[in-house]
Amino acid sequence: MRSRDTLRAVAIAAMAVAGCRVVSSRADYAAYRTFRYAAEGSDRLAAASEYLQAQPQGRFRPEVQAVVNATEEDYWADHRASLDGLNEYLRAFPAGAHFDEARQRLAVYERNRQQAEAARRTAEEADRQRREEEHEASATRARMWGRTSFDRWVRLFAGLNAWGRGVGEIVQGNPEFGAAFENTPPQCRASHCRRDYVQDFFIPVPGRSAIPRRATLSLDMVRFGTERNVNQVFTVMRNRGLTQWWELETQGAADPADPQAREAAVRWTMDQLRAIVAASFADAKETPAELYGPPPEAMVMGGEEDENAAPEAVDANACVIPSQPLGTRWSALVGCANVTGRPFTAPAEAVQAHSQAMGVPAPAVTARACLRIDAYAALDGEGMPTDEGISLSLIPACATPAVVAPTRPGARPRPPGRPAARPAAPAP
Repeated sequence: MRSRDTLRAVAIAAMAVAGCRVVSSRADYAAYRTFRYAAEGSDRLAAASEYLQAQPQGRFRPEVQAVVNATEEDYWADHRASLDGLNEYLRAFPAGAHFDEARQRLAVYERNRQQAEAARRTAEEADRQRREEEHEASATRARMWGRTSFDRWVRLFAGLNAWGRGVGEIVQGNPEFGAAFENTPPQCRASHCRRDYVQDFFIPVPGRSAIPRRATLSLDMVRFGTERNVNQVFTVMRNRGLTQWWELETQGAADPADPQAREAAVRWTMDQLRAIVAASFADAKETPAELYGPPPEAMVMGGEEDENAAPEAVDANACVIPSQPLGTRWSALVGCANVTGRPFTAPAEAVQAHSQAMGVPAPAVTARACLRIDAYAALDGEGMPTDEGISLSLIPACATPAVVAPTRPGARPRPPGRPAARPAAPAP
């Protein structure tokens, strides 16, 4: 009985297969099965489109075509407004009624994508160039730190109102000066008010690690008498600072133990300081010997000052000219109406270098008092590095009645061979 049932089932299956072969081909039926059993959505519609393309005379074409016709318009309405939707439509209806429009819309999306990509690349390139320019500008500012610092402070100090008065009066009478010390005021003791600025940098050396350096610019306002009036200001760089300025700006290394290398660096910076003063003060003159002041006293480098010490009394009727620093290489007068003489000049190469480094020339400064500007480089004493830079000293009016500077060609404030060194003011 069981064998008879099995034979009957096999016969029925054979008849069914034979019937399909009569009505449809094997390929036609296989394509239809793919459509029939495909998941709903774009997969089933894609299978329907594939069937219609592959079986133009297929047995099941009317059924499949009816599904496509009933679905395409709603599908198009739901998918035409986005890039992914258009791609889904073309996948589901590769030969659909809206094929051309879908391709046109995709072309618009592609153009917009390409334009957005080009804009992105342009913005990235502009941002890269901006960062490079900022990095280069920052590197240039760091490299020009010594020059711009001297230029700024020499101009600012020389143009001060209230020279010969207390620090408080100077701050009140000079808003720009007050703003410079607003965040970090100078540290004041009995006879000095000081503030330091630091610049760390590296000197590149081919084939080896860069050499680290630290340059320190010190502003030192010297206060005299019981009234603690400011009659002298030092703008100096600590520890063989002019050599460090040369290293920073030229990106070269100078062996501090090599006297010739150090002297070459000092000569270069002295020329740059001359160019700064010549560019800042149109009326600058060479200082006559009558206004050098008394010989300076040697001071111990690094000596600590007693901040509680009482300042020495100063005779208000005395006509005192402040001493020049030891090691003065050149000296100029600015703002001295009663002094005539040879104009102060700088080497042409230094003037050109300063103009190029500063970019836009700054206007000349009008000195508010008769000031002597001395550039000095102190010789190292007892193996200790010394401070170097510029001092500005107030010349009292009583010292300049009709003072005439020497006009002999080639005359200098000090004869060659006499540039001794004054160690800088005691460290705070």
